[in-house]
Amino acid sequence: MKVRFVQSGGFVGVVKGCVLDTSNLTKDEAQELERLVRESGISACETQFSAEARDLQQYEITIEGEPPVSVAFDDRSVPPSARLLVGFLKKHARPQPLD
Repeated sequence: MKVRFVQSGGFVGVVKGCVLDTSNLTKDEAQELERLVRESGISACETQFSAEARDLQQYEITIEGEPPVSVAFDDRSVPPSARLLVGFLKKHARPQPLD
């Protein structure tokens, strides 16, 4: 499983991200990521932003699988079931160059 994550926005506007591939993670990290994705229910979620999203952190998550899943949220619209997954991904995110 491969998960792409981008965190952007906020007052500073820093872009952070990561690409996590379970085949490149330790066994424990891979199992944790798979569990968090499964328990997040993210495959049933839709992209949503709150009206005040301009100054909030925004998160884009893409899961390469069958079928592929791509969703986006801000700090206020992250589903409660996906908060642990977002936290795990934020720990692995690093600053990204601007294109």
